[in-house]
Amino acid sequence: MELTPATIVSYLVERGIVPQTSASELVVNPSVRRNRNFKILRRGHPGYFVKQAKEPDAGRTLKREALCYRRAGEDPVLRPLANLMPRFVDYDEERHVLVVELFSGAETLYEHFLRERAFTPEIGALLADGLATYQSELGRRLRGEVDDETFPGTLPWLFTAIDEPEWFHGWFGDAGATLLSWLRGHPDFVAAIRRVAARWRRDTLIHGDLKWDNCLLVREPSGRRSLRLVDWELADVGDARWDLGGVIQAFLVSWSSWSGYGVDISAVQPAIRGFWGRYIEARQLPRDQIDVLLQQSIECAALRTAQSALELVYGSAEITPGATETADLALRMVSSPTEAIAEQLGLRGITWLGGGVRPTPPRRVERFVAAR
Repeated sequence: MELTPATIVSYLVERGIVPQTSASELVVNPSVRRNRNFKILRRGHPGYFVKQAKEPDAGRTLKREALCYRRAGEDPVLRPLANLMPRFVDYDEERHVLVVELFSGAETLYEHFLRERAFTPEIGALLADGLATYQSELGRRLRGEVDDETFPGTLPWLFTAIDEPEWFHGWFGDAGATLLSWLRGHPDFVAAIRRVAARWRRDTLIHGDLKWDNCLLVREPSGRRSLRLVDWELADVGDARWDLGGVIQAFLVSWSSWSGYGVDISAVQPAIRGFWGRYIEARQLPRDQIDVLLQQSIECAALRTAQSALELVYGSAEITPGATETADLALRMVSSPTEAIAEQLGLRGITWLGGGVRPTPPRRVERFVAAR
C-alpha cells in the first residue's frame, strides 16, 4: 500500500492512531524526498510525522530508526536519550511506515540560520550536550541490546562508494557518479578515506546523518530552548568522531554557503567554540587526548562534507553549483593541515581544565579556505 494524501488519514484510523471521529479535522502536509513524508496536524492535540520508505534499502534503515525510538522510549534508563528524540507512536513493518509525534513549533537549525545568519554559543552547547548524551553509557547500552542485523556496525556509505563506484552509480545516478569520479581522482581525498577507515572504532551509538535539517530547536513550556535530533535511519554502532565531524561540517557548510552574501566565518565561530568546549567538558576528556581527537574529527568533517556534496545530486542528471562548491570545500579541507582548519574555526588549543574550558592564545596559521 502506497500512502498518499488521499489515503493517509484512513491508514491512521485503521492503525488505531487517530479515532474515526477526529479524522475530518486532520490537516495533511505531504512531501516526497527519499521517503514519502507527511506532517499530520491536529487542532488541540499533538500532530504526527509519518514516513514511508519508497525503496527496499530504505525499509531496512527505517526499521533501524523505529528501533532507536522504541528502545529509548521503553527503557527508563535510556530516558535522557529518549528526550533527544521524537516520541515513538507506531511502526508498520509490512508496509514500511513509521509514525512519531510531531514537534509543535519546532525550527530546524537550517531554518534558524536562514533567519539569524549566525549561530550563538548556546546552539553549540545544545549540540554538545546532545552528542555527549548518546555517546555515554546510555548509547553504549542501546548498542549492547540490539543485534548486528539491525545495527550492522558498518562504515558510512561514502567508504563503500569509493571502492564500489558502479554500485554507487546505480544508486545515485549519473551526476553522483561523475562527482564521485572527480573526488576519487584526488589522492589526498582517497588517502583521507583510507586513514579514517583504518582507525574506525565501533564504540558507541552514532546518529550518522547530523545535518541541520535533522537538528530541531524546540521551545519548552519553561521558555528555554532544547534540542531534538530526528531521522535516525543511519544510526549505527560506530565511531564517535564521525558525528563530531558531522557537526563541524554542518557549521562550515552553513557558513560557506552564505559567504558569497557577506556572511563571515565569525557568524559560526562562537557556536563551534561553544560546541567543542562544552563537549570536552561534558565528556571530561583527558587533556592529552583533545588535540588528537580534534584533528581526527576535522578529517571526518572533510569526508562528511564530500558526502554532503554527493547527497546534493542524488537522483539528478546534472551536478548543481552548490554540490560543486561543497565538494571543492571538502577537497580543500583534506589538503590542508588540520591545525590550520582548527585555527580558522577558533578551536586551536581549547582544553578542559576542570574549572572550565579555555583556549590558548592564537598564533598565525595559514587559512585553509581560499579566497572566494
